Amino acid sequence: MQFPPQSDQIPVQRMGFRHRPHQRVPPVVRIRDRMSRPAEELVNPQDLRKIGAYMQESGIVLDELDLALINCLEIAPRATWQRLGAVLDVDPVTVARRWQRLSTARAAWVSGRATGLPDACLAIVLVSCANGAVNETAQHLARWPHVLSVEHISGGHDLSLLINVPSLVALSRLLLESLSAVPGVAATSTMLVTRVHRMGDQWQLNVLDAAQRARLMEGIRPWPARPPVPRPLDATDRTLILRLGHDGRTPLSDLAHETGLTVGTIRRRLDGMITGGRLVLRCDLALSLSSWPVGMWIWARADPNDRATVESLLGVPGARVCLRVSGGEPNLAIGFSLPTIHEVPLTESRLAAAAPRLTILGTSIVLRFLKRMGRVLDSSGRTTETIPMDIWSDPAVAGSETGWGGQ
Repeated sequence: MQFPPQSDQIPVQRMGFRHRPHQRVPPVVRIRDRMSRPAEELVNPQDLRKIGAYMQESGIVLDELDLALINCLEIAPRATWQRLGAVLDVDPVTVARRWQRLSTARAAWVSGRATGLPDACLAIVLVSCANGAVNETAQHLARWPHVLSVEHISGGHDLSLLINVPSLVALSRLLLESLSAVPGVAATSTMLVTRVHRMGDQWQLNVLDAAQRARLMEGIRPWPARPPVPRPLDATDRTLILRLGHDGRTPLSDLAHETGLTVGTIRRRLDGMITGGRLVLRCDLALSLSSWPVGMWIWARADPNDRATVESLLGVPGARVCLRVSGGEPNLAIGFSLPTIHEVPLTESRLAAAAPRLTILGTSIVLRFLKRMGRVLDSSGRTTETIPMDIWSDPAVAGSETGWGGQ
């Protein structure tokens, strides 16, 4: 499962380099660069369509430059083609062509979402489905704007949902009026997220070397020691966030045209939301194309005051997500990305050694990622549809409008 919000480095091995899960990372840097022209303006769209069709039919294989570009965008999602070209020592047009190729093949994407809202409620909802109704139910729930992620999991439940709503009352309405009315839902179990120790937004391939990372950081203002007090989001902010959810690299000029504001105003709004912790941008890669395609959840318990245990488990290779939860026996939900299913017992052993005071209550293997942070995925993990993460909308109405629930 992927969760709502970046980074430390392992050098690239020039031939056959390995990908490793990131270690504990510093706060994300905030990008002030203006976007350069869209990639489709720099390359021939007809050629890209042909390339994209070929990649989808034959199966894309990412090379070192593809992975390095994705790693750049994990760190600086809105960096210009010129900056990316300088970091990777290639022509900016080549960088734009590579990204458009990946985008056309639905293999990688950049998106934005709201985060850090004062009264917002984040929850993990485990769903048990009626016999024969798992896929239909999962596909239906994946179209709900408040359901950010949907996973088909092993264990005592069929589905794991990550839900984000503006308040506890809204969560109650979604559970009572929408989710309970879905015919395929037999039972649910809800855990509220009370603290985020690590999010999937912070995951990185870590293939850039130190020199490349230094070039990428040149001229970029770091995360402030004391982030400014964010102002409440208005309708324009919400419009911008939803637009960036569709394409996090949308040029400022396009955002200005769509909102009727100036480029300078759009830049200031985005910068304020990012530095204020109200907007997070991320680059995602289809997990089947990475070296870490297997997802696993560990449901565990530790003393809430035992910070050392949490810090230790975050150092275990593959640790992608760690959430403090409330509402059941587990009080920690720890998500891992692994190279193969055979790494599961090894990871459990490493976790036990690193955090001996942690009690593991159960595990769930992610059999399939059906939705990740607003993106509906096919069986290979490639994006097929973008669902606006409109967490401000009425959850009962949202359920009704998609066909089930709230009726």
